[in-house]
Amino acid sequence: MVKTNKDRLLELNVMGEVNHPQLIGGRSYITTWDGRPKLSMGYGGINYSVKVGDPVFGWEEADHAEPGVSVSNKDSGSNNALCSYSCIGNESLVLSGDAKGSLGTVTGKSGYVTMPDSVLVHFDGETLQKLAIGDKVQVRTRGLGLKVEGFDHVKVYGLDPALLEKMSVREGGGHLKVPVSMVVPPHLMGQGVGERPTEFGYWCIQTTCPQSVEENGLRRLRIGDVVALLDQYCGYGRGYLRGAMTIGVVIHGASDIAGHGPGVNPVITCRSGEVVPRIDSGANIARYLALRKDLGW
Repeated sequence: MVKTNKDRLLELNVMGEVNHPQLIGGRSYITTWDGRPKLSMGYGGINYSVKVGDPVFGWEEADHAEPGVSVSNKDSGSNNALCSYSCIGNESLVLSGDAKGSLGTVTGKSGYVTMPDSVLVHFDGETLQKLAIGDKVQVRTRGLGLKVEGFDHVKVYGLDPALLEKMSVREGGGHLKVPVSMVVPPHLMGQGVGERPTEFGYWCIQTTCPQSVEENGLRRLRIGDVVALLDQYCGYGRGYLRGAMTIGVVIHGASDIAGHGPGVNPVITCRSGEVVPRIDSGANIARYLALRKDLGW
């Protein structure tokens, strides 16, 4: 197990509300990469169908389908804190409504230029049935400022320290060896490049080229998979840098919009090869956090 500065991190409570689903494109159809009109479902709200651990493909009329519950704050400043401080693996607590007192787990952070920033939270099935739009949800944030001792040039973003410990990251030969479900080549990275600080939103793996989807095995991708983004550096944004490496977590489903696809939250990044991926088909946060008993995890 790697050593971190976890004992010196601030822990703060932030709060939001279960938000309403958003129709991508507003009152218009979106246009798919191959020119078809489509109404989209799955962005925001309470999703009873899609959970972390499920495939990114195969959901009818879905686009950017988000698992579980989407939480945001109506006050922009408070929402910025909610979405930047929250880390994957953080514990959440329902503060109001029929599900009051129920616990959940943060599984990702969503939002891009034309859609609101939000935090995605996994709850068990019983809690999902009790939740309603507008219910208040609190997140106990921990992870901002997390560092791995001895790796000053490796940046860690948006990970609860307890989750990092469960990911079986190992040190060896001056490298951090991280289990990942697959390695994604740089030409597949699309929407999200250059946008905002790394602590906000996601970066899409493009899934709109059928040949690339098949050649790179992207149909195996699941929400919650830990993946390696080759030649990408996310220290102060998101972009291409030869020799760099970024580890990310897939947080939502596929897309038919050109340049879009499953969103990834970058969580570990380096410039010069300090991080080395190791293929493990079970590298998924649903397994690490024991969120899906039905999947045998």
